[in-house]
Amino acid sequence: MRSHLECGGCQVVAETETVAQTIDIFRTTRPDVIALDAGLHSARGVDALSLFRTIRRESPATTIMIVSAPQSADAQRTYMREGALECIAGPVDRLGLKRVWRRLSDVYPELRRTKQIAYRT
Repeated sequence: MRSHLECGGCQVVAETETVAQTIDIFRTTRPDVIALDAGLHSARGVDALSLFRTIRRESPATTIMIVSAPQSADAQRTYMREGALECIAGPVDRLGLKRVWRRLSDVYPELRRTKQIAYRT
């Protein structure tokens, strides 16, 4: 995911492994876009959906993509209904990356390129 975004002109400011790290980085950097792993959990039981809702509440303008989304259509609809730009069920593949890029470039026209972006998986 990182190399795909960077090839398209995005700057990746951080990668995190825990909910606490994600909240800290989010609050200090206030990124335009967050790719959130839906399988992320913390030791205190905070899950990706709680983290997602915290980000939406604190920064409604931040674009959130759910990566490794649950296979359940109901779970994906929950994220989408609450404002996720896209949900990609894991594992992330070439088709999912293309779909994300189209959605991102709709929101951020400066990411549109005249040349085809090489999608790496």
